[in-house]
Amino acid sequence: MITVHRTAALALGRTRPSLWALTTLFLGCNGGTPAAGSQPQAEVAEVGEVLPDDPAATPAPTPTAGNSQITPAREVSAPAHGYGDKIAWRGLDEGLAEAKTLGRPLMLLVHAPWCGRCSDLKPRFFDPALVQASERFVMVNLDQDDEPQALRYGPDGQYVPRVLFLDPQGKVDATLSNAARSQYKYFYLPQDDLVGVMQQALDHHASR
Repeated sequence: MITVHRTAALALGRTRPSLWALTTLFLGCNGGTPAAGSQPQAEVAEVGEVLPDDPAATPAPTPTAGNSQITPAREVSAPAHGYGDKIAWRGLDEGLAEAKTLGRPLMLLVHAPWCGRCSDLKPRFFDPALVQASERFVMVNLDQDDEPQALRYGPDGQYVPRVLFLDPQGKVDATLSNAARSQYKYFYLPQDDLVGVMQQALDHHASR
């Protein structure tokens, strides 16, 4: 009988390391050997530092096309002509239709490639404040030499550059002009407060 008990004890001694090996296999390796007398539950706590039922363990959902709350940028559909590549420029006909559909004011920039004052104004359209304001407008810029329809939008002449604001129905609002000028009222220099006039246009014509 003594021999039988001793044999059984040896068998159990050989079995315990195998149980720890299986535990390690299923739970992952944490770089150490279990100390004498330690329990499998302690190994579970070390490997699974954050339990699945812990609210902090649930990762934030990755934004997808279905659940993203980020408004996608409006696409550009007309040439920028160097007047800000982060602005969603439109052609004239498309812009007039979009303004009417969305109930937004339209900002119209008329320029010409040979015009030095036009080139001076270009950096103004890279101003982050102007770019941000432009997101609430339909933005159109026309090369007057290439697009003769621009000549229809010259309340006090066909000089360039000129910036005009149209209501959502496509009518020029003659009150929205450069307050610093008594003539050529739609002419702007880089230092003029174009963003301020944009805000006035929104106050007058943006849909509520």
